[in-house]
Formats: sequence, structure tokens, C-alpha cells
Amino acid sequence: MKFFMKSTSRNKKGQSLIEAMVALSVLTMGFLGILTLLSKSFFYNREVSDTMKATYLASEGIEIAKNLVDHDTTLGLEGLGGGWGSCFATQGPLGFEADYLTQNCNALTAYNGSGNFLYYDSATHFYGYTPFASAVKTNFTREIMTTQNGDEIIVKSIVRWNTGTITSQTIKLEAHFYNWRPH
Repeated sequence: MKFFMKSTSRNKKGQSLIEAMVALSVLTMGFLGILTLLSKSFFYNREVSDTMKATYLASEGIEIAKNLVDHDTTLGLEGLGGGWGSCFATQGPLGFEADYLTQNCNALTAYNGSGNFLYYDSATHFYGYTPFASAVKTNFTREIMTTQNGDEIIVKSIVRWNTGTITSQTIKLEAHFYNWRPH
């Protein structure tokens, strides 16, 4: 019987070590799971935030094109429909870059394929292509494409950006403007 008791106490020492290793591995796996969850959460938060900003930038691109159409109309500039859409009276789609400082068709910059990055000015809270002193370069580019088809102007605002180092994202918004004024 004595021999059997010695053997049991040796097994208990080894069993405690195995229990401690299993407990440590379970805790490690739990902490790794929490860290992975936090990491993914921060990434998706940034992705959603960037998508929201891109949607607003694309919407702003539509508004800029509408403002240019209204500018032509109020000044009565010559073009299709007595000034309506003279900015965009071209054959085929016209791609350009414009921001809130663009006030007429002479200030349009042709989209060059890769696009200039927009800057965020923390003093005014505007996005533009001019790097003011308080402006920070963003990872957003915007292309505004217009096609004129008779009494209709089709405007597509395309915003591109990268979230992280791998994912490339694009938001496209489209609007149709019609010449409702009599010729």
C-alpha cells in the first residue's frame, strides 16, 4: 500500500503542472480573441467612417455640377438651351475635378486618370484641392463626369479611396438634370 501512495503523490505534482498549462493556454486564447475583436472593430469603424465621408464627397460633386449649370443659366451664357449646360456641351463624357471654390467653367480641371487628392481644411471644415496651412491631405479623389444628351445632363460623381493598405473602395452617385425652361 505504501508503494501505491507514493505513486499517487507523484501523479498529483504532474497533474497540477498540466492543469496550470491548460488554464494558461485557455486564458491566452481568450485574450487573443478579444484583441482580434478589437482590431477588427477599429478597422471596420474606419471603413464605415471613410465610406460615409466618401458618400458626402460624391454628393458634393453632384452639387458642384448643379451649381455650374445654375451659374450658366443665371448669367444667360450661350450654349444649349440659351445658356443651360454650356459648361458640359461636349461630345461624350467629360471628366473633371472641382471643389467648393469652383465658381465657373473656366476653373474646371480635367481629371487625369489617377486624380489629385482632396485636402481637409480643419479651419473651415471643407474638402478641396488647395492645400491651405491648416489643411491635411486625405486619401480621397473625386471625379465628376458629365454627359449631355439633348435636354438632359447626366452627372456621375465618383469618389475613390483606400482603407488600409489593401482595400480600394469606390462610391458612385448619379443625377439627371433636365432643361425644364422653354427654349
